[in-house]
Amino acid sequence: MTIRVLHIFAPNFKSRFGGPIYDWKYGFLHWNDNEVIHLVLDPDENQIMDSIQSFNFEYNGSQYIPSKWERFIWIFALYRALTKNKKKYDVLHLHVLWWAGLLLGVWANRKNIPAVYQSVLLNEDTPGGILKERFGKLKIWCLKKFKAILPISDFLTADYLKFGFSTTQVHTLMNSVDSDLFYPPKSKEEKKILRQKLNLPLDATILIYVGSLIHRKGVDVLIKAYINAFVENPNLYLLLVGPRNKRENPTVDEDFVNDLSSKIEQHELKPRVFFTGLLNDRTLLAEHYRAADVFVFPSRNEGLPNVVLEAMASGLPVVVSQLPVLEKVIHHGENGMFVPIDDAAALKKAILRVSNDPVQAKRLGTAARNYALQEHSFLAWQSELVSIYQELLDNSRRSVSV
Repeated sequence: MTIRVLHIFAPNFKSRFGGPIYDWKYGFLHWNDNEVIHLVLDPDENQIMDSIQSFNFEYNGSQYIPSKWERFIWIFALYRALTKNKKKYDVLHLHVLWWAGLLLGVWANRKNIPAVYQSVLLNEDTPGGILKERFGKLKIWCLKKFKAILPISDFLTADYLKFGFSTTQVHTLMNSVDSDLFYPPKSKEEKKILRQKLNLPLDATILIYVGSLIHRKGVDVLIKAYINAFVENPNLYLLLVGPRNKRENPTVDEDFVNDLSSKIEQHELKPRVFFTGLLNDRTLLAEHYRAADVFVFPSRNEGLPNVVLEAMASGLPVVVSQLPVLEKVIHHGENGMFVPIDDAAALKKAILRVSNDPVQAKRLGTAARNYALQEHSFLAWQSELVSIYQELLDNSRRSVSV
């Protein structure tokens, strides 16, 4: 029997840049298991739509975050839509923890509808952080009403288990990566052509960072490390790919970005640091990875950063901060390099070590690509998710028959 899964994203998901949205767009487009049909509660039409149809959109130039009042109103719109369409879905899959989403676990539990929440960022939507918020205990109580929690890394899973969630409720579901889109350049000539297309220096060693230019991502640490590394290797260039203003991402602190730019200018490095801004085109993003030499990501906190998996699939040697969520992904010295969080000096040394040793860089990049193919394939992710949906629905039906 086919399982109809209704996905509930934030009502602004079509006007708010986010990696999980890209991931699910990819997932919906490539899904090939007939046991599951994916549906989306579309905020524009306020009705249930085919997932591919609902995700047939591109981000515009301006991002949007709803006000508290709009979030409150959405509570009533959401449950009205769910009640009206109750015969059109079997499982609910939630992707946002506003109050409307938190209450969904309670509502669905009373209706005996299996409800799933996907947890993506340590402390932001895991118990350790939620308990510090206003009404934190109530929020955790609501979360425990979900039949399944799907953290995207083992470290997030551990946080749930630490605060009383059961092992039968919490299932680690690590992200997959599109290895057909993100792959290494086939030759030096291809990399040269890409650099010409992107107006990048042909013979330089290019470091690439991908993500919003925000404090949590450690971009300030990267800039400091790059400035110091450049003194020893003047052939280094830095490519910063991601939102850099509030128009591209409302959470960006423009004063923080301006301060980064000032530091770059003070050291007369402006011609060597490239800011792309937000790249909506995933194909273009993949080309930036292939045009680069080393991926650097000194983030202070993550769930499981997709950009790391994308860089690895692209065959890049990766230098990342030693986040617990990455300790099962990166094997130091084998498929990447760890540096301590907030340690610009260590980051500088790692950058120089990799960029000055092409043999080691190639070895790390090849191992990174192989890891991404073996451990983060789409088919394995799809199969695991189908099993979770099936188990939840079977349990729900058994509870009704008892």
